[in-house]
Amino acid sequence: MPTLRESTGSMACMEHQVFEHIKQALLVTLNWQAPSVSMPRKLSSLQFTIKSFQRHLDRVVSIENEGGYMADVADAKPYMQDRIDQLQRDHVCFRDRLRKLIPELNDIKEWEDARFDSVCADLRELIEDVDRHNLAEGELLQESMLTDDGGEG
Repeated sequence: MPTLRESTGSMACMEHQVFEHIKQALLVTLNWQAPSVSMPRKLSSLQFTIKSFQRHLDRVVSIENEGGYMADVADAKPYMQDRIDQLQRDHVCFRDRLRKLIPELNDIKEWEDARFDSVCADLRELIEDVDRHNLAEGELLQESMLTDDGGEG
């Protein structure tokens, strides 16, 4: 029978995979260049996809912050706490940016092409920042598992 820690790790892995798929769907929509796709249709697709992106980002962040594997890293490697704190600040920042971008996206009128392009650029930048964050998080986890702090015999 799996332990709570194993099931949390498994759940985190699954949520990261789902989040990655949703992020890719968001990128596909952002990069939609077909001339037959009008801006209102692309806007509608983005409005739909961004809601799922936000829900899954919240889920992933909650798993990581609330008794997730970051707590295990902090317990095992207290000297990594500054890096963990920075990753948690990133989570807050991502949520804040989404809370600002979603109403902006929802408020765009079909004739506001320049504003739409600006919000799309902001969304791409957010996705790039999330990708950088995920890399830093993965590096921290690997380092925490592979670093031998010594102390034996």
